[in-house]
Amino acid sequence: MLIVDVNHGALDLAREYIELGYSVDVWDIYGKLEKDKDFAKNYKDIISKVKIIKKDENINFDNYDKIIAPIHCPIEDDFISFHDAVSEIVKEKYGNIHKKFIEVTGVKGKTTTTEMINFILKDDYEVFLHNSNKGSIAPTSILNVLRECNVDDIDYFIFEVSLGITSCGYGVITNIVENYPIAKGKRNALIAKISTLKNADKKYINMKILEEYGLKLNLENLFVIDTNKEIISKYPLKYKFDDYIVEFNKNVFGMHLVENSIFAIKVCENFINTEDIIEKIKNFRINSRMSVEKIKNRYIVKNINPGLDVKAIDYAIKDFLEVFGVKQNPSEPHIKDVVIIGGDFGITCEEIDVKRLAKVIEKYNANFIFVGDIGKELKKNLDKYPFYSKIDLDELDGNVLVIIRSAIS
Repeated sequence: MLIVDVNHGALDLAREYIELGYSVDVWDIYGKLEKDKDFAKNYKDIISKVKIIKKDENINFDNYDKIIAPIHCPIEDDFISFHDAVSEIVKEKYGNIHKKFIEVTGVKGKTTTTEMINFILKDDYEVFLHNSNKGSIAPTSILNVLRECNVDDIDYFIFEVSLGITSCGYGVITNIVENYPIAKGKRNALIAKISTLKNADKKYINMKILEEYGLKLNLENLFVIDTNKEIISKYPLKYKFDDYIVEFNKNVFGMHLVENSIFAIKVCENFINTEDIIEKIKNFRINSRMSVEKIKNRYIVKNINPGLDVKAIDYAIKDFLEVFGVKQNPSEPHIKDVVIIGGDFGITCEEIDVKRLAKVIEKYNANFIFVGDIGKELKKNLDKYPFYSKIDLDELDGNVLVIIRSAIS
């Protein structure tokens, strides 16, 4: 068989298939092993057991009875996706353990939703959480988790997974706020994610996806979730959910929590009664994902997140200015609230569009400050705002929103 793309876990899959008795070739389509010698060193045991095909080598796909590649891989031949390959391996090695998997995919809200599900269940069950705060969320990360833990000790595994779900008891698609192209334009995120819903026993999908894209899905055990709820208060966040009031504490902020928490509630209702779930949510917090800190009379809101894109930043600025902006503090009209934006490129496969981000920034009346490599590029587009190599939040007046695209929070 041929497994494609070392960047996204081909060698992890190769290890599993070799142990199952297969002969494996691996195509390093992006030249990862040549670029990253430390990475290659970590996988030397597997590399010694497979044939590595280099980036520029010619490949005759007809030589292989099975081709496995990530769902976003730009090859023309038919292949089995990494999601389906992981599902196959899990069932072959571990039997029905996938029924204990809770998997969350989508464009936005994956990490927060998994954190919330974990928070709700952890006092009543032995749960294992793996999301982007812990490392890679490629589907092959599931195999690595199962290798490293005593699976018999875990009641439920909670996984954030990119571009779809593998075989699982409970699968969630939070949203598809941007249907971006993948596989060099041959496919898109919508098709990729929707096609994997078949892998879940119980399937949860946002009603907005079906409405926006005109989809009708004929799937068993499909739960279409309405996330439009009556908002009682934006901070601290409070909204109506059926006959209940869902209320968050003052350490978390943002309207995205409505959607995230609704999915967490619906999944956790399989294990805990609704009243107890809503009581637990009152104490939920997540570090650096629109987390709030009050210092004297000032609010510092931090959103430090590797998955930030233009829309997420737009929503964050909008929410912040509506709740914490100058117009909410008429007694101090001289204070102009500060929005710090910046961070790093190259954190995820989907790079941020700086020109689009600059247009978003121009919509808002705030004191913007740019930092990091992204900030340097923003400065070229919006010279009127300052760039700082370092910044001390204590030296700033007013409320502050910090938006940093970074893998480290």
